[in-house]
Amino acid sequence: MAAAPRPLLLPLLLFTAAVGALLWSSLKLAGVPVGPVHLGILVYFGLASLLLHRWQEGGLEGRPMLFQQRFMAGLVIKMLVSLVLLVVLVLVLPREMVLSVAITFCALYLAYLGFSTARLVGMMRRNGRA
Repeated sequence: MAAAPRPLLLPLLLFTAAVGALLWSSLKLAGVPVGPVHLGILVYFGLASLLLHRWQEGGLEGRPMLFQQRFMAGLVIKMLVSLVLLVVLVLVLPREMVLSVAITFCALYLAYLGFSTARLVGMMRRNGRA
């Protein structure tokens, strides 16, 4: 019997708020002004995670392999879209912003990757598919 899916929105919002506070304090501590690009990156990862999780969790009730296929596809989709976005940002932004934006982007990518992986692997285990 499959366990009921856990709500996604509240944990994702709490995680985004915590990561946002950490981002803001880290940038302030480093003397880097928090700009709309930094906040845009935070919003991008929050929305991308929300959309991908909704899609991935939709396969939980289907065929046993569907969820795992969506899990792996979601990792690849997020990685490729994020890589393209990072390259665009590095090429478009002024030189003095590139380093702080690139570090922010990579740190947030890793943070949301950890959040997504922990949540989805936990769901696979609860449903006896890992």
